[in-house]
Amino acid sequence: MENRRRNNTIEIDNDRFRFNVDVYIFREADHLTAYCPSLDLATTGTDFQDAVKNFYECMQLHVETCMEMGTFEEDLKEHGWKVSEKRLVPPSFRTQLRRPQLSELMQSNTNYERISAPVRIAAFA
Repeated sequence: MENRRRNNTIEIDNDRFRFNVDVYIFREADHLTAYCPSLDLATTGTDFQDAVKNFYECMQLHVETCMEMGTFEEDLKEHGWKVSEKRLVPPSFRTQLRRPQLSELMQSNTNYERISAPVRIAAFA
């Protein structure tokens, strides 16, 4: 099974979903926050690397927990993802802007950096 797409869309390769999610890193008070609107996950860190590392740990724990509970597909749909047997499509940026956290960040004078974080999970049936 092989299917390749670019930008925050999905690749299915060897029965694994591979995709990227956008993560916004910005300063709040004395720490950095890493926020992913398409999964509605956020973490903090003392510096950029710490915030990114903490985000990956948070995302991994979230995905693993959802997979163990059998709620991963439902969780993605609740966050605006389109889910089928062979495809995952994240919500559009316009849809994500409906989230108050991202909308406020985009409208503020806060400096932020957007990174594309790779995700790799086993495909589900």
